[in-house]
Amino acid sequence: MATADWQTTLPSNLNYLSPVNFDLLINKLPNTRYFCVGATLPNINFSEAALDTKLAISSYVVGDKITFDPLNVRFIVDEDMENYKEIFNWIMALGPGIDAEDFRDLTGVTKATSGFDTRTGDMKKMYSDAALIINTSSNNPNIEFTFEDCFPTSLGAITLATDSAEVEYVVADLTLRYTLFKIRTST
Repeated sequence: MATADWQTTLPSNLNYLSPVNFDLLINKLPNTRYFCVGATLPNINFSEAALDTKLAISSYVVGDKITFDPLNVRFIVDEDMENYKEIFNWIMALGPGIDAEDFRDLTGVTKATSGFDTRTGDMKKMYSDAALIINTSSNNPNIEFTFEDCFPTSLGAITLATDSAEVEYVVADLTLRYTLFKIRTST
């Protein structure tokens, strides 16, 4: 009877992942970093294709498309609402919001006779890279998830109420889309 060598099959780290040991860095949102109270590591989805067979058995093969769910972030809104405003302003500039000048200021494009001359600006300024850093139980950086070319798609509602028994600080949600995320181990 064969026996497994239990000493070589043990994981090298038996510590559990703590949901509170993380940092979120978004280049365009410096004020949001210090108030981040939650982030959801997004789903990654890989497509599948049905394989037709002569049998009455469904069979599937590897597809050709990878999709990522959005990066969802929760943050406490600071008293001056600086973190809320930096996200709001980014969205309005992308829109181009109330004034087309916001978009020109963001990207540096010049005004053409019909719309914008996008050849003159830097469209990369519409985006921002982000990193979700997972820390060890000793609070040292361990794993870094980098999100390339992020942009906000949703800034959640803020509820204000005077009928609360306790002071519950205002929390808002942020949804970001991106082109790709990668995993890098810090050690």
